[in-house]
Amino acid sequence: MSTMQLLKNELFKKGNKQFVQEQLLKDELNILNFLRENDPDMVNEFMISLKKGRKGILRRLACSMLREDIMGINSDSHDLYVIGSIYALNVPVINEYWQKVISAFNTYQLKSGKVYKLYPISSRDCIVFPVSKTYAFNRVEIEGDILHISETEIKTIEHAAELLELMRSKEKAFSENDKQDWVKLMNELINGSANLALSYAYWGLKKEGIKKKAEDLGISNMIDWVLLKKKQDPTFNSSLFFEQLSIEGHNLHPGTKTKIGMKPKDVYRYSPEFEGIADIQFVGIQADYAEWGMVKENEKDPNAFLFKEYPEVAKLAKQQFEELGLNLNEYVVVPVHSWQLENAVPSIYQHELKEQIVVPIPNLAIPSGATSSFRTVVPINRDTQKHAIKVAINSQMTSTVRSISPNTTNNAAIFTKLIRSVMQVEHDLLRTFVPICECAGFNFKSKDNNNLKNRNLSAVFRENIESFVDLDEIAIVGSSLFSESAVSEKSILKELIERYAEKRNETTLCKAAFHFLSDYMSIVLPGYLSLMVKYGIGLEGHLQNSVIVFKDGRPIRVLFRDWGGARIYKERLNQHQIDVQFYPGSVTLTDKLTEMHNKVFYTVFQNQSGELILQMCKQFGLEEKKLWKEVHRICDSVFNELEKNPAYSESVRIDKAALYRSKVDHKALTKMRLEPEGKDYSYAIVPNPLHDFVGKRG
Repeated sequence: MSTMQLLKNELFKKGNKQFVQEQLLKDELNILNFLRENDPDMVNEFMISLKKGRKGILRRLACSMLREDIMGINSDSHDLYVIGSIYALNVPVINEYWQKVISAFNTYQLKSGKVYKLYPISSRDCIVFPVSKTYAFNRVEIEGDILHISETEIKTIEHAAELLELMRSKEKAFSENDKQDWVKLMNELINGSANLALSYAYWGLKKEGIKKKAEDLGISNMIDWVLLKKKQDPTFNSSLFFEQLSIEGHNLHPGTKTKIGMKPKDVYRYSPEFEGIADIQFVGIQADYAEWGMVKENEKDPNAFLFKEYPEVAKLAKQQFEELGLNLNEYVVVPVHSWQLENAVPSIYQHELKEQIVVPIPNLAIPSGATSSFRTVVPINRDTQKHAIKVAINSQMTSTVRSISPNTTNNAAIFTKLIRSVMQVEHDLLRTFVPICECAGFNFKSKDNNNLKNRNLSAVFRENIESFVDLDEIAIVGSSLFSESAVSEKSILKELIERYAEKRNETTLCKAAFHFLSDYMSIVLPGYLSLMVKYGIGLEGHLQNSVIVFKDGRPIRVLFRDWGGARIYKERLNQHQIDVQFYPGSVTLTDKLTEMHNKVFYTVFQNQSGELILQMCKQFGLEEKKLWKEVHRICDSVFNELEKNPAYSESVRIDKAALYRSKVDHKALTKMRLEPEGKDYSYAIVPNPLHDFVGKRG
């Protein structure tokens, strides 16, 4: 039975408004059975949330496919304009095919004033996308039901897998590899839809609890709730609290909640949206099979960093190794996620465990809260000087298996020393643009260069966000700004702007929102642009890597983190006589200017700025073009200041031309899943909103 038949027969039975067990897909049924046994109070919430979870992933997939124009889904579509009872379709001739399509709408109420994209998939079938608006970089917003019109009926598409199967049916000649890629993506989306439904269900109950407590205290917004918690409880980690508001995850990626290889109990226990707690455990790796790097070069002992931070680890490890007749000094102790130790280490390192090359250290764990990235965790109920720990997870989340490469672990301290030396010179930037440094990294190194083994016992120690935040400030990861407040049920962003308006005595929220965006961009853009122009450092400044510190609703500085995806244009760094030697085979240093540009432009402008502006338009009714004009003004201000130094004038000219060009590359998140593995990033070409202001004044 095909996936399409499965969906038709088991998932979308006509006339059935209530979900029943027989209608659930396997991943959904697995979650349901888990909840029945372990958290019965969640069962009803999960069943209620199923439709919302399915629609959430379906909408992301449809928007991504339209943006990337996969199989001509955007360019080959025809726009149907609905004005009252009048339909206007932009086709040369209303032939028999289009007459049938339009007549099918007689049984479905289209909304006046909307645009519907009609995409033919055969001589008998058509997919209808209700597009509310298209924003910058071809960001399509879908509002309403996605429809499938066939010869016999018009029906609502309910699941991403159904849309994917309809799209695949358009093409008759698929190679076996292509077919496998489509099926693999379909399974990922089914998994992600089920997990998103669970996320919505958990949030519904969590929200009720917070809202009740806030009401009892007379608190009307999440900002005051968090500030009060900070004052009352010195162990409360406010930045972790906001990290765990990642209810929907990645704002663009269809695989936002995909976790391949994890059982429901693992997703429920460890994911940030479920307030996941991971027990960070430890293994010893024979020093001949380990690599490491630390910021303090004078520490020759590879265990010095860890044992200084966790003396109890040193004490217990020494005792247990002596009982085994082993010398701890001959081993490097590395943190490992409890899921990884249970599910990945025994199979990947079977030989090494037998030969005591890898030695687990039992009866010792550091309870740690999962951040928005899942594999980066923060020790809970501890001094904020304790480092966050990024550990390997051999599970696919979004498009990538979240193990950690030797490049990342070994380059962590190298990049930190580089960025610290740069920021010592950039005193003005450092006031508002603060690096969250990675101070040590460790990984297994196999003798035969086995990539699986080299990536799955890895860890990076990163500074703790809380140590950069004062008592009257809050630090919010960019990806959680648009999350729902449990207290007011507005977005966190709207609560911030309301506070910002109150403190500035703004007459309207619209004015406050505009000035808020200007303040936000004025602390974000100078850092990313200056490091790019002056040093060739292209940071990966997307929402999840940017933590904004707010005081009285006002953005006052940005904390930037995660060096793994950075690209440094070698020629510019060399101009400063900075000698930096990254791990062999690293892609961090590049001779290609476009690699650095794409890294900054996609993450900072399309991901971070684009999402913030989109939300400003949706939530406050601001004009998109006006907001992009303000971004352009701030960019020009940064470039003009940099251009005063003749040493950077040519770089400014080159970077301005690249940033302001009429068309730009947009990372094609879905296309990458449908292409054979091993390829570089795929990009779609999209219009650039910043180009509209080139050469214009005022």
